[in-house]
Amino acid sequence: MPNESIQSFVKVNPLVGLPVKTLRLYNALEVFKKKYRSSEEPEWFSIPQRDPLLQKIGFSKTEIETGIKELKRANLLQIREEDDTCWYCLK
Repeated sequence: MPNESIQSFVKVNPLVGLPVKTLRLYNALEVFKKKYRSSEEPEWFSIPQRDPLLQKIGFSKTEIETGIKELKRANLLQIREEDDTCWYCLK
């Protein structure tokens, strides 16, 4: 096991290797997912006033944007826009 690279662990669990703030953001989005779930597509959710809500729990605007990009890059988050609403799907 000592010869295992971090990449082999990332294949098993894409959360491995992400920064702590990004992991906190992922967990916060999990909470919002339960509260703001779409009735037609339960795996998708929107977050009204996303940035102010996340800033209340300690995220800066930069940390939010960086975390969203990192989650998308790790294929842990999908985003789509419909009728001026951002919809999110966590994997």
